[in-house]
This record gives sequence, C-alpha cells and structure tokens, in this order.
Amino acid sequence: MQLVNQKVVLARRPQGMPTAEDFEFVEEPVAEPEPGQVVIEVDHLGIDAFIATTLDHDGHHGQNALQSAIIALGTGRIVASLNDDFAVDDWVFGGMGAQRYNVCGTEMLRKLDPNLAPPRSYLGVLGMTTGLTAYAGMLLVGQVKEGDTVAVSAAAGAVGTVACQLAKVRGANVIGIAGGPQKCEFLESIGCSGTIDYKNSDVASELKRLAPDGLNVFFDNVGGSILDAALDNLAMEARVVICGAISQYAHMAAVEGPSLYLRLAERNSSMRGFTVDHFTSQFPKMEADLAGWSAEGKVNLPEHIEQGLERFPDALGMLYSGGHTGKLLLKP
Repeated sequence: MQLVNQKVVLARRPQGMPTAEDFEFVEEPVAEPEPGQVVIEVDHLGIDAFIATTLDHDGHHGQNALQSAIIALGTGRIVASLNDDFAVDDWVFGGMGAQRYNVCGTEMLRKLDPNLAPPRSYLGVLGMTTGLTAYAGMLLVGQVKEGDTVAVSAAAGAVGTVACQLAKVRGANVIGIAGGPQKCEFLESIGCSGTIDYKNSDVASELKRLAPDGLNVFFDNVGGSILDAALDNLAMEARVVICGAISQYAHMAAVEGPSLYLRLAERNSSMRGFTVDHFTSQFPKMEADLAGWSAEGKVNLPEHIEQGLERFPDALGMLYSGGHTGKLLLKP
C-alpha cells in the first residue's frame, strides 16, 4: 500500500511575525527510498526557537526553502530501509521536518535505544536543542559555580527550565524571568529563589531588588530590553551567555543590539554567544550527567505536546507568545 505523506511547507517568507498564510498543508505520496536511504515515520517533533530563524533568514541554521517541509528536529521509527546499518523498527533522532514521513539518508541520524529512555527524551532533557544547549551554556560557557547569583530569561521555556536547574545543581542562587504568575509559580517549584514576571513588573528594578550585589551569570534567551536590564545589573567579572534572542527573530534583518554593552567594560565582564554544535565532543559526558541528574530528580522538564501536524504553525507561534511551559513538542 502506498504511504501518504502530510507535511507543512513554507508557502512564503514571513513579513515579521509568521502567520498562518505563510504555511501550507500538503499531502503527497511517500517517495520510494533509494539505496542507502530509509523511510521514517515521525513520532515527535521539537518546536524549537531556531526554526524561526530559518524562515526568512539564511543564517547559522540555514534557510528553509519555499514549498519544502519546515525544518525541525524529531524522533521516529524506521518503517522501510535500504541501508544495512538501519533496520525496520529502529528508533532514530535527526532532522525530520514538519511531516509525517521522512525519506532520507542516514548520515545525520542517530539510533536510539527506547529501553534506556523514551525516544522523545532526546528532544527534551537529553536533546541537542534543549538539555545539551542548557548544559553547554550554563556550565561550559557560563562557568556557573557555588554561590553565584544567576538570572535566566525565558526561564519557563525548555532551555530555560533546564538551565535554571543546572545552576541549582552547581549551588547557585537562581532568578527566573518569565511571563505571567503561573509561570513564575512553576519556576518557584523547580527551585528558583526569585522570579520576575516581565509582563507585569519592571525587570530592571526587580533585578536590582532580587540581586542587590549584581548578577554573576545572565543566561539570555530573549535579547532586547531584558538583556539591557541584565547588563545594567552585572556584578564585577560577570558572564553573560547569549543562547538565543526570541524577541528579535521576527526581524532578523534589523536585530536590535544591546544599548548598555559598555557595562561589560565597566565591570570587567564578558558576553559570549554559543551554539551547542560547537560542543559535540563533550556530548557523551553531557548526556550522562543530564541522565544522572534526571534520575536523581534534580533536573525535570515538563512537556507541552500539541496533537496533529496541522497544529504546527500554531505551535510555532507559541514560541513568540510564551503560550507553553517546558518543552514544546508536536505529535503528527
């Protein structure tokens, strides 16, 4: 029986915030695999911030071609194989795209053992764009240590949630910045000693109140005015970690940089950006640490799972609106 693929493609380049009209839902027969290829039935897709940077901008993560499935990482089960190293029923992680089936080569696929952890864990706490990103940024770039005062923006998102908990593992005092009372309550439940509701309070004044001696580490997922507020409240020799800038992704051609960057010089501090793929040699240790802390209950990541491929554009919009807590996933 011929399999039918459903996919969400990029119909046009967004002008600012993506809208439903920028996407198109397409059905077509699944192509026959060529020698060396496999057919994967997609199980879960990660709705990650990097996706937004590919829609109208040719940057670090590439540019999504028009009429092609939206770039997305995912997990899935192989249902047909013309590759001797991958068998039917193997579970894999890799670039799946916003579609029900993916016909691809295996160079960028990773086999998963579903007996060790649910496959979707590799999109979440063990995921490259989530747990590993938080680990690289907080522990390797930010060099957080016991006694540090740390603030994390978009702290109730997937990366932010793990980053807050990793700082706690290292013995830091953590301030989480998120939007709304419910998210602040969640941050308190994972060990944040202070929270800031950026929708209903002044971030700059709250940072001064909660961190009167300044921030030793600021882990930024947002950019814009929140980054400036943190720069204005740095301790001496602080580390600012640039993980993302969700406030800027709707206008990548005119990104607004920080106006208070001279605070770095005044306070003998540093600001360093990173992407997790620069730390691949350390992935085995990072995964082992995260798995251990997860088993001990020190790192927990709630999931928000949207159902149905047609929900992909709406799920992507949640990244901008903050309409989720923890890891945002989609099950086609």
